[in-house]
Amino acid sequence: MSGLVKITVTLANRKYTLSVEKEDEMVIRNATESINSRIKDFNMQYPGKDMQDILAMILLNTSAALAKKENTGDADSQEELLSKLSEINQLLVKAV
Repeated sequence: MSGLVKITVTLANRKYTLSVEKEDEMVIRNATESINSRIKDFNMQYPGKDMQDILAMILLNTSAALAKKENTGDADSQEELLSKLSEINQLLVKAV
């Protein structure tokens, strides 16, 4: 039996409260961890860039990886990348 649960995640040093399906909670938490790791990596590679630029670069790289996966037909990886893209998109919308 599934149902919505409220979770709080921190992305780019900002807290977000989300209502997600119980079975999707770990996917969201893993995506959050992955995005934060990539933000840290990009901040080290491109010091001085603002957060919107960092998030846009992550979105572009993730989109390119998704396009590659679509060509190989790896459905599980596509779902994971789509989840990450959705999270990044939500951050960008809130940043603008």
